[in-house]
Amino acid sequence: MQSLRKAMDQVHHVLKTENIANIALRMLACINREAVLHSVRTAYLAWKTAEVHPLPQECSLQNLVFLSLFHTIGFFREDIHFNYFPHEANLDYFSDEKFIESRYVFASYYLEYMTPLKDDAVILQNFLQPYSKDRCTNQPKETYNNIIYLCARISDYWGKNKGAPLPENLNELAPGYFNPEYVEAFKIANKDNILINAIQANIHQDALSNYIAGITCPTDGKKYLEKMLVHLLDFKSTSTMKHAINASCIALSLGLRMQFDDEAMTTLFTSAFLHDIGKIATPQRILEFPGKLTPEDMGIMRHHVNHSKRILSGHVNEEILQTVYRHHEKLNGKGYPRHVEGKDLTLIQRTLTVADITSALNDSRSYKGEFSKEQTISIITDMTNNGEIDPQITKFIIEDYDTILQEQQIFQTMLQIDFSKVIASYNNYILNNAVMVGEISPENKSDGLEELDDLEEL
Repeated sequence: MQSLRKAMDQVHHVLKTENIANIALRMLACINREAVLHSVRTAYLAWKTAEVHPLPQECSLQNLVFLSLFHTIGFFREDIHFNYFPHEANLDYFSDEKFIESRYVFASYYLEYMTPLKDDAVILQNFLQPYSKDRCTNQPKETYNNIIYLCARISDYWGKNKGAPLPENLNELAPGYFNPEYVEAFKIANKDNILINAIQANIHQDALSNYIAGITCPTDGKKYLEKMLVHLLDFKSTSTMKHAINASCIALSLGLRMQFDDEAMTTLFTSAFLHDIGKIATPQRILEFPGKLTPEDMGIMRHHVNHSKRILSGHVNEEILQTVYRHHEKLNGKGYPRHVEGKDLTLIQRTLTVADITSALNDSRSYKGEFSKEQTISIITDMTNNGEIDPQITKFIIEDYDTILQEQQIFQTMLQIDFSKVIASYNNYILNNAVMVGEISPENKSDGLEELDDLEEL
């Protein structure tokens, strides 16, 4: 266990806060670009509005910006409860329908448990409620909602009426919903239409990115944000998300055995947990197809390395970028996308390839079950003998397979976030707010009807 802790301690968290935020937004844009653009506009307007009107001491400007950026995260995930699909071009962010409210409730739980925002995110559950002076007095963090809702309405209006001036009376956008203090603050911040003009000229994104670049996020906070990048894959494919984590764990075990220094271990691990993020742009029907893909669909699947490179470009160093891009290359030049030969593949790149293959064989997928130890080692041995993967790396898989899988389970506890808390809380919300048809009255309940809590084990 001490050596495993050493491996984790060797990993330095090299991604900066603005890198993580931009990578996350690029990933989400692969699901719904318009929703991302709306969120970025909202965050920019919220930031500038809050600069004019100081926030209560219970709130922070940086948390306001991050809440604004990701307050719509519930709109990027399919929902079986409401038969909701996240790819529509014209989303309604403000309807009083239950499934719209549920998007913000999901976002509140997601951001509470999966990011450093924690308790500040809970307030999003009130996002669609009209302005209440009493609620603002009793809950200072309601300020987040006041500002974000106002700016989201303005962003939505601009998106649907590009070029048209804002109404003279902003309250026309949502009568009874705006805090008058922040309406005035926005008007001051937008004097001479400076904010809207910045959006029109598309320079607001760089301004916002520069602000985020100045945020100092504690190491623990960055760890949460890094993990969020992997868990965003779950919006498309749970098995892909689990594979990214498993491959990262195996990569750490291999790097430890190969005595990588801190810099190499950092590059290997960072590349491993980012290596498949491009699959968020791959159609779900392909990611979850329960059989052999057609040549055409396999071509689409293989293009995920290009998506990963596009998403990461400008936000990771060149070594990490190339390691991610090349994780399907083979020593004999028969890999993809560039058929790079072994002489041009670094040791770190070769190591990630072995970790990725081992995880893929050991994982359960839509098209296959978990391979046995014997099957996995046989395939790894054949690929090694065929000159596809590096024998100085695969020998550790072949000779130490059981120990590496044990280490994988320990590493997983260090790397994973308990997403079950998000799902449990969200499902409780659904259950407590469901409109029950033919609901059983207390006097007509069967004596043998079990409590819901007693059914959890099933």
